[in-house]
Amino acid sequence: MKLHVRRRRLRSGLTLLAAQTRAAPTLAVACSFEINQLNERPQDAGIANLVGDTLDEGTERWSGDELAELVEGLGGYLRVGANGAALQVAAHDAKQAVAILKEVALRPKFPAKAFRRARALTISDLESELDDPRAVAGKRFRALVYGDHPYAREPKGSIETLDSLTPAKLKRFHEKWYTPDNALCVAVGAEDPEALLDLLEKTFKSWKGEVAPVSEAPELLRPNGVVAEHIVYDRAQVQVFLGHAGIRRSHPDYYRLMVMDHVLGTGPGFTSRIARSLRDEQGLCYAVGAGITGSAGREPGMFQAYIGTSPGQEETAIDGFLTEMRRIRMESPTEPELADVKAYLTGSYVWAMERNANLANFLVRAERFDLGDDFVERFPDFVNSVTVDEVRAVAEEHLDPDNYYLVTLGPKAA
Repeated sequence: MKLHVRRRRLRSGLTLLAAQTRAAPTLAVACSFEINQLNERPQDAGIANLVGDTLDEGTERWSGDELAELVEGLGGYLRVGANGAALQVAAHDAKQAVAILKEVALRPKFPAKAFRRARALTISDLESELDDPRAVAGKRFRALVYGDHPYAREPKGSIETLDSLTPAKLKRFHEKWYTPDNALCVAVGAEDPEALLDLLEKTFKSWKGEVAPVSEAPELLRPNGVVAEHIVYDRAQVQVFLGHAGIRRSHPDYYRLMVMDHVLGTGPGFTSRIARSLRDEQGLCYAVGAGITGSAGREPGMFQAYIGTSPGQEETAIDGFLTEMRRIRMESPTEPELADVKAYLTGSYVWAMERNANLANFLVRAERFDLGDDFVERFPDFVNSVTVDEVRAVAEEHLDPDNYYLVTLGPKAA
């Protein structure tokens, strides 16, 4: 697929992107921000998530109900989150869609009633996760890997930090971080890209503000040896997380590691060694997987291997993880293995590009990580160029079966 991307940079620092595709008579527009735990004070953990949850609960122009009726009347759908808002509508409703996007992203009101409802739902989610053994073990594993890094904190915050938040705090957080020089506005549809850029510029040109600097995060370090913790939890199943710090999305080995992930533990069915060995051959579980690229972003992600298994089987599962990690570091995958992974990655990628909303997301990622305007077109080449020897080499460099964090959760006897 070839996309002709056009861009403009406004005086405010706002970057506008537009691309034309005639795959469907729809328009996808998005206003995307770089906002996460790095933007939060520890005592306000979860505020970014809560701001995102309430962006569509009312603006200076429309109430939450009016906004919902407006979007429904257009036959569209609106998605909001900490990273902004996105809207998909029929192509002929472009002007109204961009106006809605501006209201939601720039002028939320954070009504007290809606705020209390959203906060209560988030607290309810956190309380439910206390009864979810996989969530409990996963959070502890994340905290070990990230240490003093802000990403060690739960994105939704904690019950204590959420209790301290108010609509006024949300408004101040929004004013501080939701600024034009921290934003990308994207439009993908059947209309001429220059016309879409004109519409975006006319709508957003009066937007002012400068983003505050973000504190530099500490470097992630891998442990010296194995750091293991067991959480006693009265459940019939044992949860196992094993891994260490990973890579940034900008790492030159990213695509080679993506292929490695699918050979090792991310691929579907029989394309994943870990799933084939631990699930299909040994019958240790239903849910199992491992990978390093899925969490890679501006900050380093994690290499994480996970399995839920029966008590007494956890040592076998851990040995299985370490065996496959060592094997892929020492032996290149076979050509048929690599061919299956490439076919899956390039095939699923083509299907993902069928919708304009997905294309808009890809344009945002390409801009954030400087992947190039032809990223969508070149992605299959990145995957297909990976060799079996490169897979082994990046596994040897980035996987460490001797120095890792291990979290197990289950009965006391585990």
